[in-house]
Amino acid sequence: MIIIQSQEDLAELGQESFPQALQHFVSDLLEGLQAEAEPAEELEHLLSHPLILCEAGDNVLALLNAQPMSVEYVERIDFQDSTVFRAGVLLDNDWLAQYIIPVAVLDNEALNWLIERCEGGSNHE
Repeated sequence: MIIIQSQEDLAELGQESFPQALQHFVSDLLEGLQAEAEPAEELEHLLSHPLILCEAGDNVLALLNAQPMSVEYVERIDFQDSTVFRAGVLLDNDWLAQYIIPVAVLDNEALNWLIERCEGGSNHE
């Protein structure tokens, strides 16, 4: 898993593993999180609201189910060349982690688990 805390973190991602549309989507999420923070508190806000990109080899079900609170939402996002799930996991009453999970890194059990919890899809180009 890769914790994204800056645009530089995104720039380091490999194009073959994380397509441009996915990188753009994550960039928009990151900008939104930074905009929510008070001036000079962006890093602290990102630590309490982490943006986590799952990669091959991650045990997605263990990551999502190991948290102290609960999975708040799961959504499917279809890009032109790939599909990802975004799962919001409540870490405590104020902290929410967003897991970005490309379908390509999922085994069948994790894929079915996410589909069952999905709140509907949205399309991004």
